[in-house]
This record gives sequence, structure tokens and C-alpha cells, in this order.
Amino acid sequence: MGMFQAPQVVAQTTHDQLLDLFARVVKELEFIVNGAIDSKNVREIGGYNVNKTELQSKDGAVGLSSARTDEDDLRIWAGDPDRAKAAFKVFESGLVTLTKFLLSSTDGSYPRLEMGSNGNLFAAYYNEGSYISIQPDYAQGPSLNFTSNGTVQGRINTILGFEILAIGTMNIQAAGGSISLNPTETVDLASWSKLKNKSKNKTLQDELNEINIRLNSLENP
Repeated sequence: MGMFQAPQVVAQTTHDQLLDLFARVVKELEFIVNGAIDSKNVREIGGYNVNKTELQSKDGAVGLSSARTDEDDLRIWAGDPDRAKAAFKVFESGLVTLTKFLLSSTDGSYPRLEMGSNGNLFAAYYNEGSYISIQPDYAQGPSLNFTSNGTVQGRINTILGFEILAIGTMNIQAAGGSISLNPTETVDLASWSKLKNKSKNKTLQDELNEINIRLNSLENP
């Protein structure tokens, strides 16, 4: 319970001043006895203005609202006096909208999830240089980027249809199973020399050349 400090009354206190002091004492006692603050006895607290349905900063850039309408009411906002433009908003339905986002175990540490307005990038970081990011506009299409040590090592994008790009070696494995290719049309290769049997250290083109040599030898003994 708060401490009550009675106002000072002196011989020169006028009748009107006594009435004012009495009103203040009644309000103070009502607050102390009831142990609550409400919109009847407070208009400002800690730099925030208070009314029956709202608590907001003096510039209106941060606030809470309990007002109820038939819409999905805004409950919390921060970032702009124009609530529609506020960077952070929480609605009655639980919908949260924000222009930036950071989730980490402690401030500034890794691993973490981050969304930034710069490039509209959403990323999951292992550390500063190693992360997976979603880039909505990569050459006018979305891209999923795989970055290691600050360099993009792989990318899935839609520049040329659906493209999977590796910067360096790509290794596709099917542990305990097979890999099936079922195109509607063809599987296109630059040449047969791009297909290689590692156990024989020969490409399909090498094998075809050997077969061609044997066929020529049979035709021209």
C-alpha cells in the first residue's frame, strides 16, 4: 500500500483552498484503499497519456488499446502515430505484423532467425557467414540461397523454369533407395562426355568411341 502524505493546512488557507485540499485527500484515500489506478483518477503516467480505452505515448507512436468494434481490433502498436503505418502491430485475433524481426537465444548471438526490410530477406543463421535465406526478388523471381563462409554455394530459383544451381560440386544421394527421373519430354545434356562411370573412369562418350572403333575394325578387317 502507498504512503499517504496529508496536505499542509495553515492559517492563511482559504475556504476554496480547503475544498480543493479535501477533494485531493478523498481521491488519494480512494486510490490507496482500493489499490488501483483507473481513468477517473489518472490522465498521464510515465510519459503515457491515459483514457478509458487507451494508454499511449504523448506522440502516439506507441500504445495499447482496449476499444472494441466489429472489426479485428488493434491492441498494441509501435513505430508511428499513424497506426496503419506502425512497424509493429498486434490485433485482437492474434495477428502480428512487423517490418523487421530477430529471434535469437541472446541479443546479437547465433543461431538466429532474422527478417529485414533491406532486400526483403528472411534468413536462418548458423553464424554471420553461414545461413539459408529466402530472397523474394532474385532477377524478378524468388530464390532460396545457401551461403557458407559469406559465399553463396547453392541456389534454388525460377529464372529458367525451376533451377537448382550449385557453385562448385553438387552431390545428390539417395541413401537406401534409387533416383528416378521422369520428365515429360527429355533429360538434356551438353554432351555424352558429361556422363561418367567413376569406377572405370570413363565417360559415356569414351565408351561410345570405343564401340565405334570396334565396329569400324569389323567392317574394315
